[in-house]
Amino acid sequence: LGGTGDVGSNAAGGTAGGPAVVSHVVVPTYALEHKVFVKDCLERWPEAQLWTSPNQFSFPFRGVSEEFVFGKRVSGVLGDCYGGKYYSNGDNNNVIPPWSDEIEYATLYGGTFNIGGKQTTLSETAFFHKSSKTLIVTDAVARIPKSIPELNDPEKLLLISKRSTSDPMPEDTPEARLAGWKKTVLLVSYFFPEHEEPDPSNLGVVTWTDGWEENFVNLAERKLLVPPVVRTLLYAQNPMGVRRWVDIVSRESGWDFDRIVPAHFDAPIEGVGPEEFRDGFRFLEDESVDAFPLEDLRRGLRPIADFVLKRL
Repeated sequence: LGGTGDVGSNAAGGTAGGPAVVSHVVVPTYALEHKVFVKDCLERWPEAQLWTSPNQFSFPFRGVSEEFVFGKRVSGVLGDCYGGKYYSNGDNNNVIPPWSDEIEYATLYGGTFNIGGKQTTLSETAFFHKSSKTLIVTDAVARIPKSIPELNDPEKLLLISKRSTSDPMPEDTPEARLAGWKKTVLLVSYFFPEHEEPDPSNLGVVTWTDGWEENFVNLAERKLLVPPVVRTLLYAQNPMGVRRWVDIVSRESGWDFDRIVPAHFDAPIEGVGPEEFRDGFRFLEDESVDAFPLEDLRRGLRPIADFVLKRL
């Protein structure tokens, strides 16, 4: 969920020097976790217009009304807008957001899945805020922080830090919390990472074996990371489409961004521009570039990807 707003007499219901009022709510992607608060947001700012990336869907029931899902009808579905030109996606009635002169955008079309009996292509819209030279993305790229970000629950970090799930809770130390953070990164990146091993003699018990820290470093030392989940499950289905979107963001659009704000992990990522962004997607030309450890993929993402791709 993203929102744009302003303070002053031009804001919907706002007054000069008064509280900020959100005039537009933007749903930049398909994923539930990024739009779950849209309805609450629109209840707080009922006059705000609602903009979404293409191919929004409801599950498990398709065809549920926009009013039920979001709380109001969608004002427009985003196509592409860059270089002073607008490109329709064929599904937005040519409605152009009034903020498009300040914030341009380009939509990525990733994998296609059968969702509720209908083939659905998942999309994500990236935004370029001109005045701050900021690229805003959701899942497309990230940077893994080597230190623990704020707002992480210490108790959960300590729980995950344990060598074995059968071990007692460890003492609360900075080292234990950091181990929990690093293991959390591996779990959310790979689902079943290499060194998280089931105990064959103790059903339901999992033990972390030596080597997991090197696998964390493999992720954290990348200047920009295309996360394993989207790279393996989504972008592998449509590499040409992803490459086209990368060309738009890094070259054709003329966006001269010098920082990136993603939805996950570290933000903002300073000192990264179009060339660094493009370098993050070199694997589209050669899968061996920035490859993930095979054993990290073997038990989780790889079987899931193989299962999904065989059924498309």
